Amino acid sequence: MRKVRLSKLHWHVEQAKNGEVTLRLNEVFIYSKYRPKEDAVRWIDAEFDEEAESYLLIGLGLGYHLRELIGKSKDKPVTVYYFDKNEYELFLNYNRDLWWKKECVQIVHDLTQTELHGNVQILLPNVWVKGIGENHPLFLTLEVIKINQLSYKKNAEKLEDNFFRNKALKDESIKKQKQDKVACLVAAGPSLNDTVSWLKEYQYKVDIYVVGAALKKLLANGIVPKATILSDANDGTLSQFQNTHFKGDMYYLSTANYNSVAAHKGKRYILYQQGYKLAEKEAEKRNAPLVETGGSVGTTTFSLLENLGYEIVVLFGQDLGFVGVQTHATLSTSGRDASNDVFVRKIEANDDSYIHTTAIFQTFWYWYEQKMETTKVKVFNTATKGAKIRNTPLISEEKFKELIVRNEKGVL
Repeated sequence: MRKVRLSKLHWHVEQAKNGEVTLRLNEVFIYSKYRPKEDAVRWIDAEFDEEAESYLLIGLGLGYHLRELIGKSKDKPVTVYYFDKNEYELFLNYNRDLWWKKECVQIVHDLTQTELHGNVQILLPNVWVKGIGENHPLFLTLEVIKINQLSYKKNAEKLEDNFFRNKALKDESIKKQKQDKVACLVAAGPSLNDTVSWLKEYQYKVDIYVVGAALKKLLANGIVPKATILSDANDGTLSQFQNTHFKGDMYYLSTANYNSVAAHKGKRYILYQQGYKLAEKEAEKRNAPLVETGGSVGTTTFSLLENLGYEIVVLFGQDLGFVGVQTHATLSTSGRDASNDVFVRKIEANDDSYIHTTAIFQTFWYWYEQKMETTKVKVFNTATKGAKIRNTPLISEEKFKELIVRNEKGVL
């Protein structure tokens, strides 16, 4: 049982430099200290998607964002979430003219009972994530949403360019069928240094799917995987495959880096991701399944294996955490460490100790936590010092061997 110390929300209304009222939440300014209304209008104008069919605004505050959103949405459904009773009372106190009383507007405190239909745009000012703090029950959920939104916004043009160039390659998509072997999902976490020998010994008895960043690590250890997976849109992925001469299968997201995809000499399969409009339309046209991405190539690979029909998946190097500052295995092509990461936090490991993790790693962990509640796949983890994931027991090398043997005999 994970113990969570809930954070208290402290609200402070004060006067901005231009005479308007502004709002602080736990010492974080929700609006500008200088021109709060103008700041809120500018943010909504920059984020607003006129093609959306409805809108979900996180954070009510003094209503500055909501007022602008209602004006731009032209009577489309608008739902705004408030965090606690004090926030709602502040809003009512400073908005006595009831401008927000419209049939299309809902102000709610329970998102689980909120009906959202069609193409919904979630509007989440980053200051709310900072303001509620890490101990708030919604912090991790909102952080995941915000990280994904920022990533998409940063890479939107590149994603679209890759999509249309990859589409022109006319590669096959995937089909689900029963798989007999145990699948090994190999990521580039530090624990792979310890478990890569398992893969070398049993590689002919399992199906190995490796993320691009760990491909060279496997090849250097005499392991030839069944397939590699690519999800990143940027040219930095080219180094993952250069001089490898790998000719196994490649599975790639429709928005993955075109140059890396086109350079692959083996069989290729295109994956259409859930949540990306162009991919969803193409998948429907081709009667292809949609793959969840979860924000990383590792989580994408898990969704791929689920879609391919594997019933048993063993995670290698999917640590989502680390001891010290080394976030990835040696010989991986990530080239990163956490020595300068100010967002490092602690997470429980599979051996019941505590290890470091980062904001981005924690978003991937959160995806697994949710996924393990619904998947029918039996999942095992080899990372002793990796983040503990619910319904994903730690497995030793001996038990890994037993799992393979029992699966071959059909006694699982």
